[in-house]
Amino acid sequence: MTARNSLPTPVRVVLRLLAAVAWTVLGLLAYFVCQGMFGGYAQIHSQLLTTLGMIAIALTGGITWIVDERRPHDDE
Repeated sequence: MTARNSLPTPVRVVLRLLAAVAWTVLGLLAYFVCQGMFGGYAQIHSQLLTTLGMIAIALTGGITWIVDERRPHDDE
């Protein structure tokens, strides 16, 4: 039994909900960066938001690639 499975059910539900909210926020940030919605707004620090969005996109792609490479594939 792993440590995560030993958590009470309400705690697991809250953790999954928080993870879903965090992934949704990151996904929206990536979408907004790709659409160029932050371009030219110095008052909201658009360069910083764009940089953070690009980092989030790169990290998501990198983590996905690493996880996929570690998984056994039937076609190999």
